[in-house]
Amino acid sequence: MSAEIKAYLDSQGLSEAMTAAVKQVINERPANALKAVSEILMKAALAKEAKAGPFSFPSGLPDCCSASPDLYKTIAEIPGVGRLVEMIFPPGAKDAPHEHPIHSMYFVVDCKLKISGGPTPTKLGEEGGVVEVPAGAAPIFPAMAHQVENIGDKEGKAVFLEPYPNCKPCGAVEGYISPFTVSPGCYKILTEDDDWITGMLTMKVGEKDEFHHHKDHLIYVLEGDGVTIYPGGKEEDAMVVPLAPFAGIPAPMAAPPFASHTLKNTGTKELKMLFFEAKK
Repeated sequence: MSAEIKAYLDSQGLSEAMTAAVKQVINERPANALKAVSEILMKAALAKEAKAGPFSFPSGLPDCCSASPDLYKTIAEIPGVGRLVEMIFPPGAKDAPHEHPIHSMYFVVDCKLKISGGPTPTKLGEEGGVVEVPAGAAPIFPAMAHQVENIGDKEGKAVFLEPYPNCKPCGAVEGYISPFTVSPGCYKILTEDDDWITGMLTMKVGEKDEFHHHKDHLIYVLEGDGVTIYPGGKEEDAMVVPLAPFAGIPAPMAAPPFASHTLKNTGTKELKMLFFEAKK
């Protein structure tokens, strides 16, 4: 290796990666050694860029927000629990290869996407498969690596929950009352797995729900301009909260207004809020 090349690799923090790549190629003797070295260095470079992110994947790929911060933004998070990510793709936008943990999604608008890698049957680096997802779809995807392109003629928008590594259960709540049980007219479960519920709250102007509990959850406002929270169900402790569409709100159990309460739509518009809530 020439001094010039070594100096360049040192400047990029990739000298060790190059040495490891050469050793791997010598040991494995792939058909295309140059391509193999290139792929190993690319993964090392992406991993270096991703160090500031909350995830460290064995593949070496970055998380979505580290890979394409112009397209993915964390709009709310509960430290040690998870983050709410908003994905906004203008027509023709294409992100950088990245990886996700298992994640719960909600599509705000219809989206027509080309995806190289999961959840299509293609692999990252191959020609992607076309997926058309309707507004309101709430899939839960397994951990996956992929690259996404908006091939539709309109802006694509979705939000999703990514639990952080080593996210711990909230624990049992004494006398727990589920909002889905006591106020089924307001609360609906869109989908769920063993760990998280994707729920929807809808409430007409002036409507109020029944007293209930929550575990850690992250909220995404779809519609509405205001709500009043009664922590612990106490009218005297009313908290008036202005809202704006597409805002993200972290709602940890540790914050008294969110652990148990009643809600009333005291705004001027119908309230529609998506939320991802821990089950354990």
